[in-house]
This record gives sequence, C-alpha cells and structure tokens, in this order.
Amino acid sequence: MSTLNYAANEEAAALWFAKCRRGVMAVEERAAFEAWRRDAANAAALAELERVWDLLESGQAHIKPAPTAAPMPRQRIARSALLAVMCAVSIGIGVISYSGNHEFWTALDWVER
Repeated sequence: MSTLNYAANEEAAALWFAKCRRGVMAVEERAAFEAWRRDAANAAALAELERVWDLLESGQAHIKPAPTAAPMPRQRIARSALLAVMCAVSIGIGVISYSGNHEFWTALDWVER
C-alpha cells in the first residue's frame, strides 16, 4: 500500500471513528460506514484507532490530576479581614458624604438640596 493510500485510509478511519463515537448516525450514514468497513484495510485501520483509544482511556485512569493548592488559613483570614475593612470604609464614606457635612464635599459634588 502506498503512503498516500495509507494516509487517506487513516484519515477516513479517523472520520468514521469520530462519527461512531458521536453515537447517532443516520440510516444512510450507517450503511456507508458498514460498506466502508467491509474492506479489510479499512477495518484494520479502524481497529487500530479503537485499540489506541482504549489504551489512552485505560492510561487516563492512572493519571491523577495535579492537586490545587488551597489557600492557607492565614491567607483566608487576611482576605476576609481586608474585605471587611473595605466594606466598613465604603459605608463610612457613604454616610459622611450624605450626612449634610458640606465641608466633605467638593465644588463638583455640590448639589442644592
């Protein structure tokens, strides 16, 4: 078999493999797949892809995802404290700005009430 035929055969096998993995095929598509698979070279290429896929799936079960570093308890407390301080400062600025203390306002903020 020439290199071009082999590459085309592998590409067709990959296409049919993906369509089979998709799960749903039209009746015409299923008939075309069965006709394609009747050729021994095509069936062998598809079997090779399925074998490689099974090997990859079995290997994936042995690979553990890298653990993510959870924030240290001190970092969590510091973030919470910083958030609480920022909220308190924002509320304080809001209260001062709407309390009627005109010294706090600039000329741009001034609104006649």
